[in-house]
Amino acid sequence: MSNRETKTVEVELELEVYEDIANYCTFFDMDQEVFMNEMMQHIIKEKLNIIDTMRKGYAEMSRINLDICHEFEVCEKEVSTLF
Repeated sequence: MSNRETKTVEVELELEVYEDIANYCTFFDMDQEVFMNEMMQHIIKEKLNIIDTMRKGYAEMSRINLDICHEFEVCEKEVSTLF
């Protein structure tokens, strides 16, 4: 690993998952710490991308909902004058 500051996290894995990681690292001649760091970075980046996509989607829908509300505002005013 590089000279960057590190912290240790202990995680219990199912035996099958641990063996898959060990086999992967052996096959690709990769250190398990390097593998776990890369996987965690990938997972975090993926989750943050999902959150950002959802945030953008909600923002876009809010504009669409506002447009719909404005379109029906006249109808609601007409109905309210009838009652």
